[in-house]
Amino acid sequence: MKFTNEQIKMIRDESKEMDQTGQISSNLLQFIYDHQLFKLIVPEELGGKMLDLPSAAKVFQDASYIDGNFGWAVTIGVGGGMFVPNMSEQAMEACYQPSNAVIAGSGFPAGAAKPVENGYIINGKWFYCSGAQFATTFTASCIVENEKEEMLAFAFNPEQVDIMEDWNAFGLRGTSSHSIQITDQFVPTERVFSVFEHQNEFGGPVHTFPFAMFAETSFAAITLGIGQHFLEEVSDLLDENKQRWEKGPVNRYALLKNKLDNEKERWLKANNTFHDMLKKVWDRHMQSEEITETQQQEFSTVAKRCATTSIHCANNLFRHVGMQAVMENNSLNLIWRDLHTAGQHMFLTPHHEIDSQPY
Repeated sequence: MKFTNEQIKMIRDESKEMDQTGQISSNLLQFIYDHQLFKLIVPEELGGKMLDLPSAAKVFQDASYIDGNFGWAVTIGVGGGMFVPNMSEQAMEACYQPSNAVIAGSGFPAGAAKPVENGYIINGKWFYCSGAQFATTFTASCIVENEKEEMLAFAFNPEQVDIMEDWNAFGLRGTSSHSIQITDQFVPTERVFSVFEHQNEFGGPVHTFPFAMFAETSFAAITLGIGQHFLEEVSDLLDENKQRWEKGPVNRYALLKNKLDNEKERWLKANNTFHDMLKKVWDRHMQSEEITETQQQEFSTVAKRCATTSIHCANNLFRHVGMQAVMENNSLNLIWRDLHTAGQHMFLTPHHEIDSQPY
């Protein structure tokens, strides 16, 4: 999807309200439903678009460039579509068919599942369930109380879930990434699935792509989009203050313009490297060629370095834009906070020294 200038303005006009209220407005949610943005990798039979991963990643990045909360909501909502082939057909239709269908939840096995007749009784608490405000289905992983102690995932109706409303981060405040709690809730067998096994034939190529690489793609795209927005805001600030900053004993405009040009070049290198690498591994996947562990590690490094680069670019400019950058209601401050929050996701956490090095 290519967002129009009118749509970009409409979404950005709601940025500060999302930051203050901690929610995405009903108006913006309706926009997402109308454009099937939660269904980018859901089959057409279920009202989805079934995009390939490079195309979906472009939407993630463009949405995040418009606004961090909006981009995060879209990306996380799309991620729930990865479970399409894992569910029974009955559960799949119930979870994905509605026009407003979107899944929130957690893959961390923080719950306990007790086997009972025709299903399981579930108890547990899961953190950081983005989209809890508007989810039509919640999924959560549990350890089954049996000899195998196997891990399974469970699909819950919203009325079975207690939302804790404890998301108190300094950025991405509008993503409703709250904890959820399940207490003595029954889940029938047909709403139980394993993320490692398929139960139907409705999946596409994206659903057989390595999940970790899908997640790294998603979150790297978010940070690149938010980082691009920050650079754009600094550029606008330069234009607004050009005449004033060129005066005086120090040409503040020339200094910041030079730094901005350098950071734009750095960001562009990261962006091009990411999309080139994504196309390379996706092409291998589409040709049914194995993506080796070495290639997966190389891709992981690229994704993490993209997040590092976006944050590095913003931080290198932050010191030069004046007091307005520290005011929470200022656009630069909001973008900066969203970028740093997104960069903390576990799939972007540096594991090696190279991961912390910007391009």
